[in-house]
Amino acid sequence: MPDMMDIEQLVSRYLAYWGQSDIDGLMSMYDEKMLYHDMPSGEVIKYKDLNKFLINSFAFATSQQLKLQDSVFVEGNSAFIYWMQSFSFADTGKYVEVNGVELIVFREGKIISIHEFSDYRRTAIEDVSHTMEGTHLEKMTKLGLDDKQMQQISTEISDYFDQQEPYLEPELNLTTVSEKLGYTRNQISYVINHVLGRTFYDLVNTRRIDYVMQQMLTPAANLSILEMAINAGFNSVSGFYSAFKKQTGMTPAQYQRTQTG
Repeated sequence: MPDMMDIEQLVSRYLAYWGQSDIDGLMSMYDEKMLYHDMPSGEVIKYKDLNKFLINSFAFATSQQLKLQDSVFVEGNSAFIYWMQSFSFADTGKYVEVNGVELIVFREGKIISIHEFSDYRRTAIEDVSHTMEGTHLEKMTKLGLDDKQMQQISTEISDYFDQQEPYLEPELNLTTVSEKLGYTRNQISYVINHVLGRTFYDLVNTRRIDYVMQQMLTPAANLSILEMAINAGFNSVSGFYSAFKKQTGMTPAQYQRTQTG
């Protein structure tokens, strides 16, 4: 078993390769039985697929910077690395910081497994639950609504999402929609819940996932899955993967493979 100094040297080399986007260098460190566990997505990537995975990881049309958040913690033949990576997308001007931790396990000087946990967040999407008491009619009355008005508001919400695609903005919330359409937050939320049959959060995520799936049909764009999620307005990696699997029954990578053959 390598001692702590050996592990620290291996980690230092691994980080140097990663910082230089050196795919050949990284591949030289992986054992042929290597398994890369992408915990947010639930994907397990085998050695034979790692080269393509690394190519996709470094394929951003961005400027990026990797730095350690704290220090590297070594225990036995394992190392924990806390890191932050920033991306600025030249085409959209969007800026994202990805925070993560990796558990790296070594065997005979090679990396045998990596478990990666990562997430990025900007502004959380807003969802409002109501505690109004009474029947459906009483609630409508309190909100100043009738059936005809509810149908009208529902149509306006759908048209707004279809034509202006506000869900692409990560800061979108009920207040933004209500101010844009000229209704109260409670009226908008109630219509979404009772006419469209979902929460505001579900409505926005469904539109975002639809947008990501459309991007996957345009391979010429050469976008990574993370960049697609950012372009669609998601503010959380784990939230994106959860919403994607809920809507499609597959992870983004699995779905993308069905589209590319």
